[in-house]
Amino acid sequence: MFTNDTLFENYMTLRTGGVVDDPCTTTFCRVYTVCAMLYATHDNINSCVRSQIPSSSSSSEPIDSSDSAPSPTPGPSMHIDSKPQYHIRPPTNWINDPNGPYRDPVTGKIHLYMQYNPNGPLWGDIAWYHVTSDDYVKWTIPSTPIATYADRWYDKWGAYSGTMMNNNYSEPVMVYTCTEPENIQRQCVATISPSDLAGKRTLSFFEKSPLNPILTEESVPGLVGLGNFRDPTEWWRDPANPSQWLIAFAARIKDRDGDNAHIVLFSTTDPSFQSGYSFSHSLYVYKYDLDHMFECPDFFTLKQGGEHYLKVSTMPSHRDYIVYGSYQADPVTGKYVFIADPARSFTFIDYGPFYASKTFYDPILKRRMMWGWTNDELSNEQITSQGWSGVQNLLRGIEYDSVEKKIKTYPIAELKGLRLSHLYSRPETDPLVLVDGTPQILITAGTNATRQHEIIVTFKLSSMDSFKGNTYYTESAAPEFGVMIRTNADLSQYTTVSVRMPAAVRQPISNRAQDTTWAPIKMYPGSGTNAASNCSAECAKERTCVSWTYTTSPSSTCALYWKTSRRVYNATAHSGTVNIPLLYMDRTHSGSIGSRQPLLGRSPVKQTNPNVVRLHIFVDDSVIEVFKDGGLETMTGRLYLPGGESQTGIAVYSKNTGSITVTASAEIFSMDSAFAAEAGPNLIRTYTNSYYNLLSALGVAS
Repeated sequence: MFTNDTLFENYMTLRTGGVVDDPCTTTFCRVYTVCAMLYATHDNINSCVRSQIPSSSSSSEPIDSSDSAPSPTPGPSMHIDSKPQYHIRPPTNWINDPNGPYRDPVTGKIHLYMQYNPNGPLWGDIAWYHVTSDDYVKWTIPSTPIATYADRWYDKWGAYSGTMMNNNYSEPVMVYTCTEPENIQRQCVATISPSDLAGKRTLSFFEKSPLNPILTEESVPGLVGLGNFRDPTEWWRDPANPSQWLIAFAARIKDRDGDNAHIVLFSTTDPSFQSGYSFSHSLYVYKYDLDHMFECPDFFTLKQGGEHYLKVSTMPSHRDYIVYGSYQADPVTGKYVFIADPARSFTFIDYGPFYASKTFYDPILKRRMMWGWTNDELSNEQITSQGWSGVQNLLRGIEYDSVEKKIKTYPIAELKGLRLSHLYSRPETDPLVLVDGTPQILITAGTNATRQHEIIVTFKLSSMDSFKGNTYYTESAAPEFGVMIRTNADLSQYTTVSVRMPAAVRQPISNRAQDTTWAPIKMYPGSGTNAASNCSAECAKERTCVSWTYTTSPSSTCALYWKTSRRVYNATAHSGTVNIPLLYMDRTHSGSIGSRQPLLGRSPVKQTNPNVVRLHIFVDDSVIEVFKDGGLETMTGRLYLPGGESQTGIAVYSKNTGSITVTASAEIFSMDSAFAAEAGPNLIRTYTNSYYNLLSALGVAS
């Protein structure tokens, strides 16, 4: 019988080439986490952190994101001179998941909360941090920015991820995963004090309900482990019973088909959203996740034909997915479930370290938007030296593209309010004609004292034939075009953001099935007489898949991966790469002291206006965000460059495009800080606020 143990055995064979002394071969080196913690980057997953994690449940303990080799003692060389200015982050300490994004329909004030460690730059002691805005452009840190602490018996291990929205009385309610020591995950609610709601409506401090926890580990039938029930969504009315409200959570459940990832629903008739919850059913079940567990689910509609979308985060891929489908009544139970559309496979929201994203609906602008979190790709020692970790990604709009049949996310128009100087302009009516293999400099490094840029480049190609997958290329011959960012003056150091063909020529260059130090996105038994071809076809069908490996030993297994591979095996295994253009960030020559692994994902030639490709790039010192063709594909990356202002150059280029003519037009802006100028310190206000917060925490003040 093909079991999860067999899948694990095959995965470890693929991963290690059968090396039995690998410390991770005896235990699957998965990194179980809750949403509220640092996930290991793909560069470091070789480090076996499994010994730090309970075998039966998720861990809430911080994970060392460094490589397995010992890190040097912090010193001058460890200092990271990284200062993002227009991405939201506190001045110091750790942050992760965006939580409870909310626009107050009464005041119009915009509120964003996030996971925060008030005691240091590494994960731990998770509380909720709070920032506000009037326009999504400039943000303010309140004088008392911590909205809730991990200060009750039921959340001593952390006030983890959650949601805030209005209940049926139009009062904001916060629901979050409250975690007791030993990682027992439950669900709790909190509200804003009546005096604040009737007064200034600062929404700066939550009062936890005396009914907490409202849901426990015993509330979920078939729950596997005490640490696999978390991350509440928004509430919505039950279409099968309009007097009830539904809310969803991620859970790992042992069902009749095995150990699977579920999105579970609970219902309540309490209009205050604070009590009366009971298990309803599973909204969605997925059988292929290697952790058997989703994180940070989001279930929403964009009101385009009433279609619904399920967004999930998964640890094996370190990515956020969109699942496409329909929300419809089960013919047997009558309860509404989410049915995935087999004709539209999952898509990644972003091809980089963009995680734990959260959507919300702005009742004033009447549109849904999305926040996300990007972690630092540094060792714990480097993070400690830096003094802070993590940023909130730029706020994104969300639309469904009915032609490409996928969700696209894009920078909201309000971000134009951060533009300062117009540093460069080359109109589409008079574009640059690119010379193959010769970069053309737009901004010379060191000529502008800023590490903050917005770059918009429009490429036009006379033909897209080289990008249609009819030819298989080697690494050195693959055609590409793109933008060089963070260059030095002589272009010996640079990072490229490009559209390029993969190196898909199948060459027997290794005795390993695939050179992967990351988990596959999907594994299942090989099938049919042409199992290798079937595996290849399955990868082509899955829009998240870039490469695949089929093995016959110890069992017939097809593994799909989200990264490229140029490696093939012997008679017992085969590997291949989908011959589709990639959105690609190459950090090989960046000079970064962080990861230099490439970031990539599928970027097929679009159906509308295929010869025009637009790359919209935001550079905020160490944080890079890329939006291609209005957000059809996006990518977040990190660069840690000791050169500082000496690496601020920008260039455009094409390579291996042959007889194809490539032109480029561009607009480049410097960017302002996202935070409003702070007023001078008010010692009396600071003391008074701290005093009343203490009284409130002790239950003395009302």
